[in-house]
Amino acid sequence: MCGTAYSKIHTALQPLNSYTLFCSWKTSPAVYQKWIEQEIHAMANTLSEDQINLSARFPRDLHDFVRRAVAQCCALDIIDDGSYDETATEHHLEVMSTKYAHDNYLTYIFPEETALLYAVVRNFRPRRAAFMGSYYGYWAASAKAAFSEMDIALFDLDSTVMELAIRNFEELGLASNAVFEVGDAEALVKNLRDIDLLVLDATGPNSNDIPTDYRDKAIYYPHLGAAFDMLKPGGLLVAHNVILSNFTNGSYFEAKQQNYREQYTKFLPFVQEHFRYIVVDTTQGVMVARKL
Repeated sequence: MCGTAYSKIHTALQPLNSYTLFCSWKTSPAVYQKWIEQEIHAMANTLSEDQINLSARFPRDLHDFVRRAVAQCCALDIIDDGSYDETATEHHLEVMSTKYAHDNYLTYIFPEETALLYAVVRNFRPRRAAFMGSYYGYWAASAKAAFSEMDIALFDLDSTVMELAIRNFEELGLASNAVFEVGDAEALVKNLRDIDLLVLDATGPNSNDIPTDYRDKAIYYPHLGAAFDMLKPGGLLVAHNVILSNFTNGSYFEAKQQNYREQYTKFLPFVQEHFRYIVVDTTQGVMVARKL
């Protein structure tokens, strides 16, 4: 049985003193990152290099982190309501932690990213949402739970993960006004109109046999292009895996940041031209943008 990458990482690192010091604010992300780079060989038997390094980006106070992120979104006129309901958010996190079935899959949506999308949707209250690259629905469930009246469409190429998404939505009481479609997200999204919320989290094959625009996260550019006219002016764009900063000062994230910037050479300029946006320094980086 798998689950969240956060649970896997936290469980593996919890016995280590350096991780405990980091989580309790007794050492900085930069100091902790340096320790990781020195001792990564000792942890490599249970976690991947990526998983170990991602721990340096964990927020130490989830609710304070998300509260400030939501307030920043409001200050930048990305959303109109900057309030944050910690009690409701904590309840949602508990439901997701205890009731969402992962089967043999692992999600890299981290707790503060779950909370951030939940809080943004709770405040913004979009009427129609589309998830391009929904995987098994874990992040989409947070959006639907935040505003149950929203129509939501999940698109993914994999029928097996979509079946798991359907099962979870039904068991959590979120299936009303939800559509689950297997196929090419670019073609499927063109069947929608007046989208208020567009979420990008697809990953293309990392192969030289694939056109450059469809490799890995570069796929965001053609996906956004396909959905752009369907997204209403004033609608929200949320994109996962947008790491554009290296606040840990580590060589790992220096390389990762550069890799993302290379993949987003078309996506970022397009967003800058057509959206107001912020990139929140969550574990995996989350862009929140509003169409001009």
